[in-house]
Amino acid sequence: MSRTIKIAPPNSLLCISGSGWGETPEMIEMQPFWATPSCILVACLCFADGQTSVTFGPASDVNRSEKPLIDMMLDTPERDVVVATVELEVLLKMAVPSTHTRVRVWTNREQEPDQVTIGIG
Repeated sequence: MSRTIKIAPPNSLLCISGSGWGETPEMIEMQPFWATPSCILVACLCFADGQTSVTFGPASDVNRSEKPLIDMMLDTPERDVVVATVELEVLLKMAVPSTHTRVRVWTNREQEPDQVTIGIG
């Protein structure tokens, strides 16, 4: 079952990882996202401009027809996936059956999206 929340996260970033947080990617230049095998940072609407709608759930529930911005395997040794702020405030969490989990992310635009959809599995 998917959930949707609205948030204006600090630094306009969402963190997707296992609950052990993983290795944070280095943010060298402005991009729509940064990733390591264990952590994904997704840029969203500037927090001063309003809230971003974040939908999170099994890929079968949230799958969209367009190509995802991100489609990768994420190390999930704790057998869960969390969506958090960069201050490590957990916003959404889901148990997963494996230590490697497919994560897909769709956004409504490449720069400062105000809609982010995260499909797990």
